Amino acid sequence: MKSISKSLFILFLVAGVLLLLDLGNREKGKKDALKIAVFKMTTRPSLDDTEDGVFEALSQRGYIDGQGCTIQRFSADGDMVTANAIAQNIVSSRFDMVVTISTPALQVMANANKKGDVLHVFCTVTDPYVSGVGITGTQPDQHPPHLVGIGTFQPVEETFTLMKQIKPDLKKVGTVWCTSETCSEACVRLARKKCAELGIELLEMSVENTTQILEAAMSLTSRGVEALWVGGDNVVEAAIDQMINAAAKARIPLIINNTNSVYGNTLFGLGAKYTEVGYLAGQMAADVLEGKPTSEIGIRNMVPLHLLVNPDALNNIHDKWKLPEEL
Repeated sequence: MKSISKSLFILFLVAGVLLLLDLGNREKGKKDALKIAVFKMTTRPSLDDTEDGVFEALSQRGYIDGQGCTIQRFSADGDMVTANAIAQNIVSSRFDMVVTISTPALQVMANANKKGDVLHVFCTVTDPYVSGVGITGTQPDQHPPHLVGIGTFQPVEETFTLMKQIKPDLKKVGTVWCTSETCSEACVRLARKKCAELGIELLEMSVENTTQILEAAMSLTSRGVEALWVGGDNVVEAAIDQMINAAAKARIPLIINNTNSVYGNTLFGLGAKYTEVGYLAGQMAADVLEGKPTSEIGIRNMVPLHLLVNPDALNNIHDKWKLPEEL
């Protein structure tokens, strides 16, 4: 009897120890569960497409919300105060990684995360090298150790080349851009250079917010521009219908560097496939989470081109714009 009691005691003791060990492991698993943030500046088609691509890649690699990790979406709805609050929250809440979508989201997050507490992957950024976040070049040693990502410079030169092919006598193009947008400034800077090469005069109107866009566009059309063009500008794109309306009233085409707003008087959009951009960023994020050193990752410029043409726009364009057969 004593032998049986002793055996039962030992059995219960061992079971208790194993239970405590398992509880410890389960608690450790809870502590080790990854927290991933996906942060975009606002809701609009190109950023939403990017976000979809990020989630597709993460899902393929096994990172699914509620299944061993937490993935939380954040959107600032275009408001900088909200964006700063989100960035601070991501840092203070000890997220393991954040994926930012757009140049403003990159800048706000990088400013809040200067100590590098959170691994940071960015995408849908026109020119990361001039974004003021410590990226000085394309090489792996030319970015902060916690910050990597993908640049996607809008195909500005190709866009103006195509404009000139469609209308060889094109002489004057107008653009509206926001002065606080470094991505837009980078596009306009390149457009000036390309226009000079092609013999096109580029007329510019700068704005600070969406309420000024229609008036700025109408000012350009009153000065005789033959087309309006919008590069990579989060503010102007958020109110793209104002640009389309101004073009329609003047009966001239609007040309844009994305393919999400090719309707009305938008003749064509030449931009990136942003779902693919997001997918590439999501794959990079998974690589880093799985141990790939950021010291081995350079800052690449990836522009998977996408052209969308709207022949119906020709019905409301008074000048001669002829689309080549191949388009």
